[in-house]
Amino acid sequence: MKIEPQQFTQTPNPSAQTPDPASDLRYELKLVCAPRLLPQARSWIRLHPAGFGVAYPPRRVNSLYLDTPHLSSLNDNLEGVSDRQKLRVRWYGDQATDVQPYLELKQKSNLVGRKKRFLLPRRLDLTLPWTEILDAIRTNAGLDWRALLQTVNQPALIMCYQREYYVSHDGAVRVTLDFDQVAYDQRLSPRLNLRARLPIADAVVIEIKTAIEHAERLPEVAARFPVLRNRHSKYVHGLLTALG
Repeated sequence: MKIEPQQFTQTPNPSAQTPDPASDLRYELKLVCAPRLLPQARSWIRLHPAGFGVAYPPRRVNSLYLDTPHLSSLNDNLEGVSDRQKLRVRWYGDQATDVQPYLELKQKSNLVGRKKRFLLPRRLDLTLPWTEILDAIRTNAGLDWRALLQTVNQPALIMCYQREYYVSHDGAVRVTLDFDQVAYDQRLSPRLNLRARLPIADAVVIEIKTAIEHAERLPEVAARFPVLRNRHSKYVHGLLTALG
């Protein structure tokens, strides 16, 4: 299976400090299975011929997804737009009152992904009203990020889940294992809502990622997992539940 490189359309180009490996273009495949298969999923990774080992300690991931008032990011995904993007505020752990989050712009063109990150230079109390939090983010972000936040400024959804990180023996392929997902609708709340959980169906999400120069490895690695490839967006999954 040959994967051809894709071109991104012109989009806002927020300048995150010094780029890290997560800022590079990469190919991504997602595999989804039932929560009861979590032990098996760990075995598939541990026994894989690519020799996956733990790349980073597991942690709780929290993502606040921002969208336009008309939910353009959601609609682009549902309509199958090939070149699309999502803006989110991401932090780690169980804290919400003293966090130093990242701004992340995730761009996708078919199988090719790119993630731009900007670590806010100050800590935030995410229990304050959304207007204060967004003002603080805009004040501390770069000019390109501020321009993006002028339109993508609607707190839409918070998604929280546990993530495990793995990397192949040669360092060319990375796998993340996500589970224990919970979601909270933010659209009608003036401040952080972590009380009224959405009734989303949990799932185990296996995401396989590799740089463009190793694209040929992706189908070979994915073929060893006995589950089908699935077009899965946590944001879409959670918000569609909220919308009924």
